[in-house]
Amino acid sequence: MSRQASPDPIQNASPNEVRALLDTTRPGELTLLDVRLKPEYEEFHLPGARLLPLPELPDHFDDLDRDRPVVVYCRSGGRSAAAAKLLAGAGFPRVVNMLGGAMAWQGAAAVGAPDAGMTLLRGDEAPGVILRTALAMEAALGGFYQALAKEAPDAEARAVFERLAGVEERHLHYVHTLYRKATGDDTELARLLDGGATALEGGLPGERFLEQLGGAPESAREALELAASVEAQALDLYLRLAKKAAAPESAALYATLGQEEKAHLRAVSNLMKQLA
Repeated sequence: MSRQASPDPIQNASPNEVRALLDTTRPGELTLLDVRLKPEYEEFHLPGARLLPLPELPDHFDDLDRDRPVVVYCRSGGRSAAAAKLLAGAGFPRVVNMLGGAMAWQGAAAVGAPDAGMTLLRGDEAPGVILRTALAMEAALGGFYQALAKEAPDAEARAVFERLAGVEERHLHYVHTLYRKATGDDTELARLLDGGATALEGGLPGERFLEQLGGAPESAREALELAASVEAQALDLYLRLAKKAAAPESAALYATLGQEEKAHLRAVSNLMKQLA
């Protein structure tokens, strides 16, 4: 009797295929590994990626969930191919290797060290603290967009920033609803925001995002590129916090917030496609 060959646990995927996988997977349902070195990760990385340099990978197999798919990438594909073989050899049943690496990635990316943005949130806070901080960051981002709308050099860019500010206003009320359900506190939104954080979503100041863009946006497309950077940073922060959270309810809350930012990122991407 012939023995049927076992399926290959390694799947090679293009960046577009990886993006589709990430878009259709809820936070926490897969592991995204960046096997480059720390300086490369800090320059830019896929939102939610865990930094685990290739030389250190064999020492951390037990830290990874074998029941979840593992998506691995590097700079151009060489190190990730080696990492995929190591993971498959260690018994991981589904490993996705992103061909072309980070250099081929065309989507929004996050920046900073693995603890970037964790000055306001660490991952061990109660749901009420998490949501009040999220409210403050949402409000700060809405104000940031409103200020940029006033300074926009043309009507099209101004309209984009006004639209983005409106989106953040609606999301602010959504997060406030989550806060009331989680805490039973009916305090008015304005009072909750009094003296709140000035950092934008993602835990970074607005100036940092403008530096990434090379200055204030001068067109509608640059306005959307800025928005994509902010949403990617927010998604990255919430996904990292979800992995770090010890309490299941806090991890689930961070995952919910991350799912919202993922939806915002898709919406911004669709708007950019309409301008193309």
